[in-house]
Amino acid sequence: MCRRAAVHAVLCLALALSVGSLGPARAADNPAVTVDRLYHEAAEAVRSYETVRAAVDRKRRELAALRHAQAELRRQLGPLRERIGEMARRQYRDGGLPPSARLFLSGAPDELLEGATLLREGDHATAGLLDARDRAQRRLHTAAVAADRVLGRLTADAARQAAIKRRIEAKLTRAQAVLRMQREQQEQRERRQATPHAHEPRQDCPRAPRTEQPRHRPSPPGAQAPATWVSPVEHYRLTAGFASTGTHWAHRHTGQDFAVPVGTPVRAVGDGTVILAGCGDGFGNQIVIQHPCGYYTQYAHLSLLEAEPGDRVRAGDRIGLSGTSGNSTGPHLHFEVRVTPLLGSGVDPVPWMAEHGVILQDTP
Repeated sequence: MCRRAAVHAVLCLALALSVGSLGPARAADNPAVTVDRLYHEAAEAVRSYETVRAAVDRKRRELAALRHAQAELRRQLGPLRERIGEMARRQYRDGGLPPSARLFLSGAPDELLEGATLLREGDHATAGLLDARDRAQRRLHTAAVAADRVLGRLTADAARQAAIKRRIEAKLTRAQAVLRMQREQQEQRERRQATPHAHEPRQDCPRAPRTEQPRHRPSPPGAQAPATWVSPVEHYRLTAGFASTGTHWAHRHTGQDFAVPVGTPVRAVGDGTVILAGCGDGFGNQIVIQHPCGYYTQYAHLSLLEAEPGDRVRAGDRIGLSGTSGNSTGPHLHFEVRVTPLLGSGVDPVPWMAEHGVILQDTP
């Protein structure tokens, strides 16, 4: 139901018609070829980003388990050290003589035999305490070394993750710059040719009055706290999925479509900040939210915008109404999860939402 911006499709069509006459040397300089290559490279980088992100998550869990083991070993060492210290203090109070010396100073045979038994038992207990302490200290040292090693790998992977994200943003920013330049050139040609639609007034995006926008609706008394993540609409039918192909899209579908009637409330799937609320391209009226976890979500083809850039939202807050604006073949919500705020950095929303505790499936 959703397509990439119309200008991109036009460029791709122009490429298909003209690449044969351009020849290998000039094809590489064609803007449409450049845009396609940048989007392809960005998609490959997104896959690498997700692989590294999964590794980072695993290492964070491993590091947390090691830290927990360290804390448990320190807890076990405390009583052991206390008992060994108490034995040392008792020996000091007894004059500093070792148990064997005090035993041989005893003049009574019964006391000698009883003392010998207690001595063996005491030596065994002392050796056991010392051995337990040494083993706990060795395990603590091993856990500390392992934690440092995991922390080092985690730091390196996190740096790789950040570098990949910067490359994705750079490629998509360049692709958008090429498309913007082509669009401006097309508009200039249309103005020179005085085409009828060249001077049509630009329409404003449909927005709800600020005073009517619901924000952070309080829960009724006794209700449970809202979930950290929710589905973008409550009742829906899943239609076109991520990476679907067909005549509706220039290359592949970049998100997940939810078939819903026009006017269905659209919700923020998680806490975050609105960074885009606009219209005018193939996505029609759309909103993009930045989430603290570093990802972005997009809600497109809306009939009404109920949020503005800078608004802070919580999971479940209503941000708009579904519609069929932009390049749409019917009423639905187009929903994306992105590594960056830019088109072309999307990941499959269904497994991503499942990782965050939300199972997306058809609902009545």
